[in-house]
Amino acid sequence: MSVTFHLREQEATIQIHGHFNFSQHGAFRDACKAVLAHPHIKSLEINLMEVDHLDSSALGMLLVLRDQVADHHIQRLLISNTKPVVRQIFAIAKFDKFFEID
Repeated sequence: MSVTFHLREQEATIQIHGHFNFSQHGAFRDACKAVLAHPHIKSLEINLMEVDHLDSSALGMLLVLRDQVADHHIQRLLISNTKPVVRQIFAIAKFDKFFEID
């Protein structure tokens, strides 16, 4: 279980590995902080390709990030590569109203 991030010009990607739950809080917060420290970032992707499960704390972390992104004038926040079980959790939580989900 880990969280990594990559920066490319005006785009950033945060990749979550393993279960996305409270145990990832510190690593996720640190990755977000590092990405948001770059003022030229215009697009942020949260890649969930390697996430098989997430819980309510992960949903909360994503909502906090959404507020932080707005404060930093990032134009696009995308949650990508969701597996069916994760997509179902997002549907139940109505996250499609708050995020662009691919």
